[in-house]
Amino acid sequence: MAGAFLVTALVATACGGSSDNGGGGTKSTTLVVNDFSTFGYKDAGLYAAFEASHPGVKIVENINEYNTHHNNLVKHLAAGSGAGDVEAVDEGFMAQFKATPDLFANLNDYGLGSRKSDYGDYKWTMGESTDGKSLFGLGTDVGGLAMCYNTQLFQKAGLPTDPAAVAALWPTWDAYFQTGQKFKAANTGATWFDTGTNVYNAQVFQLKESYYKPGTDDVEVGTNPGVKAAFDSTAAAIRGGLSGGLVSFSDDWTKAIANGAFATLTCPAWMMANIQQAKPGSGIWNVATVPGKGGNWGGSWLTVPAQSKNKKLAAELVDFLTRPENQVKVFKSIGNVPSTVGGVNDPSVQSFTNPYFLNAPTGKIFGESALSLTPQYQGPKHGAIRAAIEAQIQNMEQKHTDPAAAWTAAVSDAERAAR
Repeated sequence: MAGAFLVTALVATACGGSSDNGGGGTKSTTLVVNDFSTFGYKDAGLYAAFEASHPGVKIVENINEYNTHHNNLVKHLAAGSGAGDVEAVDEGFMAQFKATPDLFANLNDYGLGSRKSDYGDYKWTMGESTDGKSLFGLGTDVGGLAMCYNTQLFQKAGLPTDPAAVAALWPTWDAYFQTGQKFKAANTGATWFDTGTNVYNAQVFQLKESYYKPGTDDVEVGTNPGVKAAFDSTAAAIRGGLSGGLVSFSDDWTKAIANGAFATLTCPAWMMANIQQAKPGSGIWNVATVPGKGGNWGGSWLTVPAQSKNKKLAAELVDFLTRPENQVKVFKSIGNVPSTVGGVNDPSVQSFTNPYFLNAPTGKIFGESALSLTPQYQGPKHGAIRAAIEAQIQNMEQKHTDPAAAWTAAVSDAERAAR
């Protein structure tokens, strides 16, 4: 239904704006922005600011679930119609699109190549075509990894609530799951975590390599022991009754955050925005370090599909939204960590404490993670492989599929998705 709604919305709006009329916006023009999760541009007042400086321009944002968004984008690009004027792309799909830059506007043609000095090498080159001749995306944010936790539920279960003491509960993922069993025994009425897919993904994003041998297109889903260990530990936690069996970013998941239905949430920086928008109440959730050794989850780019009728205006919007000072505004509004060097190093980011999360020093926690980030290599079909494995994790939760059968199906489906 969500996919059908998005298609309907795109037919109604993406193709309904005026033809490209440059930066003046003197005609009535609708710019459609399609993204997923929470990018925070409306919250930070950036859409309103762009509209105010471009009379006649109206921005319409369509937000969808992660996999649905990217699947729709792939279909619309292949069909040559239906995409928005601006499309967000997660890092898991960027390698796939690097090989097809002709499907996107070359942002160099609109002067955005001048932005190179704003970014580190990784974030910039991931937005370029394989041959480096085309710039098809500008970076928005970086992930970083932490663990968010509901302090009220921890207190109810007799667990500590101070971030340092909480972090000491789970130096490893095994310790995290063992703590989960203690939480379960306290009978708070809540589950330990929301969904196995988030716990699984956090473990995978800590690996040096995941679904591909670095620098190649060689898929190693079924032979990488780290991937198998992450799947097995997640399966055991599900069978042990620690998961809420929810679907990330669904309405039920959002309501579960608001209602205190689970105690912990693997928390890349951008996840804090989802917690805030669920409105559980200020001062209920806090942030601690994640089990294991840090890691990175996510980070996105904004692109302009070649099929857009408003490419110049769309490129201006991409430039505006990704400016360092505007990335700082988004961070202060919802917590997404800037991907520009200037944004991360901004003193107001480094010293920022988030009152919604009991004044957690989120600027320091996630800023240091961003500056020391060593990206994990992700091959051309990383996103499709991830979606195939997530589907089997959800089958274990919702259909009670046997873990061994789920793993066999996950490997088979992932290898098929990688072709």
